[in-house]
Amino acid sequence: MQTVKDKMQLDKKLILNLILFCAFAVYLAFNGLLLARHEPWRDEANVWLMARELSPAGLFAEIRYQGHPCLWYLIVMPFAKLGLPFRSIGFISYSIMAVTAGIYLFRAPIHPFVKAASLFSPAFSYFYADIARNYCLIALILILLAVCYPKRNEKAVCYGLLLGLLVQADTIAIAAAGMISLMWLCENLWRSFKEKSPAALWGIVKGIWIPLASLFLWAAQFYQVSDSAAFQMRFPEGREFLSEIRNYSLWIMERLTGRGQGFCSLMLLLFLILLLALSVRVRSLWAAAVMVSAYLFEAVFSVIVYQLHIWHFIALCFALIWTLWVLDAQRKEKGLTDRAGAGLLLEIQVLFLTLCVSMFMQWNSGEETSSLDNALHGLYSDGQGAAEYIERHIGKEELVFSSNVSMASTVLAWLPKHRFYFAGNGERASYADYNEEQEKRITVEELLNLVRTKFGDRDMFYLLDSGGSCIMDGGRLGEYEVLYRTEEKTARGEEYTIYKIPVPGEE
Repeated sequence: MQTVKDKMQLDKKLILNLILFCAFAVYLAFNGLLLARHEPWRDEANVWLMARELSPAGLFAEIRYQGHPCLWYLIVMPFAKLGLPFRSIGFISYSIMAVTAGIYLFRAPIHPFVKAASLFSPAFSYFYADIARNYCLIALILILLAVCYPKRNEKAVCYGLLLGLLVQADTIAIAAAGMISLMWLCENLWRSFKEKSPAALWGIVKGIWIPLASLFLWAAQFYQVSDSAAFQMRFPEGREFLSEIRNYSLWIMERLTGRGQGFCSLMLLLFLILLLALSVRVRSLWAAAVMVSAYLFEAVFSVIVYQLHIWHFIALCFALIWTLWVLDAQRKEKGLTDRAGAGLLLEIQVLFLTLCVSMFMQWNSGEETSSLDNALHGLYSDGQGAAEYIERHIGKEELVFSSNVSMASTVLAWLPKHRFYFAGNGERASYADYNEEQEKRITVEELLNLVRTKFGDRDMFYLLDSGGSCIMDGGRLGEYEVLYRTEEKTARGEEYTIYKIPVPGEE
């Protein structure tokens, strides 16, 4: 009888694994299609150009103006320096999210239907998998931290290294990394106190220092960041500060789901109540504190430093997955098999599924710039189109100016053998470093004079014009021959016009 029962359980497990494997294969194909359709844009190009042109030492000197720590740049650097095409950057993020999704699908203690369905929401699809930015690292590292949580003390160096890498993944991950580190430390302090022995604490010393050292490295990277023209901070006072935090806390959920304040307030309240109820049952508030801290940090960051975007908010989905995973692990560690605890876990998963479905619906709405329809049928950026025209029709020895360094970086990333100059100051342009020099503006006449003075042997040049142009009297450009113009609106506003401009002699 037992053999028949065991066989039925084995068959059920095989069927479940087959379903999960099919879901994973569809996920890879779905995001592979989206990746093939995706046109990289300036945020991806800027990383590629920096990784291609800077040494590691040069990168650390420049990184404070970029807003992101070094890890993503260092991962991209070997691919860029090997001379691979710019599109390769998308395969890096796609591979990272494929590993993340695979671990989540086959290892996470979450209902299989919830896992399979959430793979196709913006939490796992497109935004992190196909738009190559550093946020995919947050997803992977949080999933790995959840996997390693049960053996965090036996593998202290590995656990500490993951926490250190999370600090370097992105500034918005600092709250989660700090709270998980504090949780780990306090757990072992409490064990040492109960056992009246420092053994538990000494056991993690070899790993707990790593996230702290990583935090100092992060601080060193952003030392004197206020020198950047793009850096601004504001500190509202008293009630205004609290009111703005409340507004941004709701805005995070509104931006993810596309729903109104009533729906978002209810979702946040239910998440909080269920997380607290489950935390009480496992007799530890730490996992819930990590989730709440990560959420509030993004709201506070938006108030004080910079209004965050959907890419930042999606990272909170992985903080929630980590929280669910760890709460389940804590129940097992303490031998809690009560139905009430299991029911609370399931209810939180249902809320997470509701969030993922809402995110998917918002992804398909016409209000979403990076919509699924646009990802499949639209144009994200015309950088590749402009680059292909330059490659075919404008020689590498020709003089090419750009009117916006950041916008032009998307084009330049496709053209490793070409040189661009910034029209605002006549200096060679590559990646955007957001300094005051790259904010300079100029008239067409001043640009002509600049060419005569600095490039006296040239009787003509090309201008790559785009949004955010430094040309103050752009209407005058209508006098010149248009060689190329983007024919449709792009998702990121990266439309280009290429002018051929003769340089008249001095009167």
